[in-house]
Amino acid sequence: IKDIFTDLRDGRKLLDLLEGLTGNPLLKERGTTRVHALNNVNKVLQVLHQKNVDLVNIGGTDIVDGNHKLTLGLLWSIILHWQVKDVMKDIMSELQQTNSEKILLSWVRQSTKSYNEVNVLNFTTSWTNGLAFNALIHKHRPELFSWDKVTKMAPHKRLEHAFNIAKNYLGIEKLLDPEDVAVQLPDKKSIIMYLTSLFEVLPQQVTLEDIQEVETLPRKYKKECEEDIQYATSEDNCAVLKAEASSTLTEVDMDLDSYQIALEEVLTWLLSAEDAFQEQEVISDDVEEVKEQFTTHEAFMMELTAHQSSVGSVLQAGSQLIAQGNISVEEENEIQEQMSLLNSRWESLRVESMDRQSYLHDALMELQKNQLQELSDWLTVTEENIQKLESQCLVEDLETFQQQMDEHQELQKGIEAEQVKVNSLTHMVVIVDENSGESATVLLEDQLQRLGERWTAVCHWTEEQWLKLQEINTLWQELLEEQCMLKAWLVEKEEALSRIQTCNFKDQTELGANVRKLSSLKEDMGKKRQMLEQLNEMAQDLAQLLNNKKALKKIDSNLEELTQRWDNLVQKLEDYSNQVTEAIVKVGMPQISENVLTETILVKKQKTAQDIQMEQSPPPLPRRRQIGLDTEMRKKLDVEIAELLNGILKSKAAIQAIEIKEFKKMRETSGMKEKLKAIKKERVEKEKTLNELKQTGENLLDQMGKEGLPTEEIGNALKRLLAEWKGAACYLEEVARKVQYQHEINIYFSELGKLDKSVSEKEAWLQDNSAVEDQPLAVLQELCQGELTNLLSLTPQMEHLKIKCKELTSHPAAPDFVEDSFCSLNSHFSSAQQELELFLQKLKRGVL
Repeated sequence: IKDIFTDLRDGRKLLDLLEGLTGNPLLKERGTTRVHALNNVNKVLQVLHQKNVDLVNIGGTDIVDGNHKLTLGLLWSIILHWQVKDVMKDIMSELQQTNSEKILLSWVRQSTKSYNEVNVLNFTTSWTNGLAFNALIHKHRPELFSWDKVTKMAPHKRLEHAFNIAKNYLGIEKLLDPEDVAVQLPDKKSIIMYLTSLFEVLPQQVTLEDIQEVETLPRKYKKECEEDIQYATSEDNCAVLKAEASSTLTEVDMDLDSYQIALEEVLTWLLSAEDAFQEQEVISDDVEEVKEQFTTHEAFMMELTAHQSSVGSVLQAGSQLIAQGNISVEEENEIQEQMSLLNSRWESLRVESMDRQSYLHDALMELQKNQLQELSDWLTVTEENIQKLESQCLVEDLETFQQQMDEHQELQKGIEAEQVKVNSLTHMVVIVDENSGESATVLLEDQLQRLGERWTAVCHWTEEQWLKLQEINTLWQELLEEQCMLKAWLVEKEEALSRIQTCNFKDQTELGANVRKLSSLKEDMGKKRQMLEQLNEMAQDLAQLLNNKKALKKIDSNLEELTQRWDNLVQKLEDYSNQVTEAIVKVGMPQISENVLTETILVKKQKTAQDIQMEQSPPPLPRRRQIGLDTEMRKKLDVEIAELLNGILKSKAAIQAIEIKEFKKMRETSGMKEKLKAIKKERVEKEKTLNELKQTGENLLDQMGKEGLPTEEIGNALKRLLAEWKGAACYLEEVARKVQYQHEINIYFSELGKLDKSVSEKEAWLQDNSAVEDQPLAVLQELCQGELTNLLSLTPQMEHLKIKCKELTSHPAAPDFVEDSFCSLNSHFSSAQQELELFLQKLKRGVL
């Protein structure tokens, strides 16, 4: 310990000290907050109380705040109990005395009474000149030094002489320095501690007569001091006498009026504290409400701790008044009754408060454990479902696959619903008590950490799996759409080829037309060849993602069918071309043959030119790449939608944590309003992102529509996003209205309570017999009329409250206690008015 005022503030070093002194292990709070420090220090005070250590005017907040005087006082109390009283426990038991200071002073006076130069009256000024220390040692060990020699020394030398003799021959360390003692008012506690060391090693002879002589000392000494001050001839002697008188009287004197004022203040506060304690609600079975109740009661307990010193001061003042003996027997009896009442009420409130704190702690821990268990059970079921999903192969057709996606979305909804409980557990209240210990806290923290890791793993898998499913769904839909388009094209070309005439031409024109049809069909097939290649690439990409043999076999079968139809069409086209060429040769139409040859050359030239152009310039981007680009855009859009949806769901969870499920007569709403304000601010910031995302989605939908791509999935995702955004907005407004309604209920009951108190005061005036005793009728009549007038002056406030009650009860979810409370107040008001009017009529008739 480097600085006792700083290092003792958290209570941990004090608990270590008490562990060593008591031999019992004492649990310490692991946290570093002020609340943990207060709990540690309060445990120190509790242990000291159990060991009957006298603690007056010392509270937990004083030590935590580093109060120098009271920290030293606490340490002195510990020293006094375990060193001073421990040394004197045998003689205290023998004499049946509990005041160690009286015994010590009796021993000193008895030991030094034969020394005329020494008159020990206290533990401060009587020791400044060093004679008392030397006389005490010389009485029991006269062989150690000459008394006459000591009397001729200066005070500082005497003190040094006594401390050296005690160290060298009695083995007592120099706990005091001459400079600390040779002052106008030395430290009392330091001197007592040093004298206790002397008491332990020197003979101890104290009788009840010696103690009784000390008990009469304060009054005798007060009189002696006054006489000595009055007749002092030297200014220096007068100053010393005044200092001695001041020191002694400060220790024993107490003003009765000051005591009564302090007692009244403490009782007033204690009454309000008792009322506040009784007004605390029954412990709820809702974990969030119990958290709120626990926090409220914790503040109440801190207030009790803060006022503990005031109660102790009053009890100490009463004890000092009785000890002085300057009051009458009646006053002493009254003070004893007051102290007994104060101590009883304080102890009762303290015990009941600690019991409620214990009940709240047990209830809160039980509810939180249930929450943890429910989350653990849910995670177990979810993890089993995930394992089943992972072990299952992906389905073999798109329709069943979309059902699987729907099941995954249900899993996501379950996670979103469970998020509210997880958010609650992030604000879990953990308290270390003597029963559970630190090990229970470590276990709880480990459990929370494991649940957190499991929750993160479930969320991560769900998100990754959803992205994978979306990618498969997109690619699969594209593949099927492209296959359908190619099938339709093949059907069209097969029909076109079947309509081409291959023989029996009428003339050159009919022959030329059929040749051109064949040439056009060949050119179309050359262009469409690329689409078939793209379908093969898409099928390969999908095969890698699906990893399902049946699905792959079905996809390969569809592609095989398309490839077979393509090859058949190519073969038919080739056969038709050969047949037309043979027909031309058989008919023997050179002009046509020449024209056909010309067309063929033109076609070849055109084809050659096309080939050259394709060689000289880079080929156009294939459709597959365009599809890939669209897919990337859709993936990015899906991710952005998912992120914003996640943000919306978190906002809804935060709103749900604020939501008022049941209205109360009084509930703190300022914190709720601040949280709602923060959520609204966050929504304003996210609204820009929403608008940008909406615009991006609409642009993508427009582009995909032009290309003939399916837009249903993206459209549905955008619709869901907008619906969730709108739903969250409505939910936020609904909760805000509830909070505002609760705020209005708070104002209503605050006004109602003030009115009810005013009415009660009028009733109290009637019931107070002292108000009507020994009062002339005329005076009573005037007083009663004044009370009635004051009561009737509250009528406008009653009307205002009636209107407010009507407004509040018009709310669809208005609680019954709003109207019931007003009816009760109205009845109370009418009853008080009737009683005052009847009493006034009696007074007017001269009858009481």
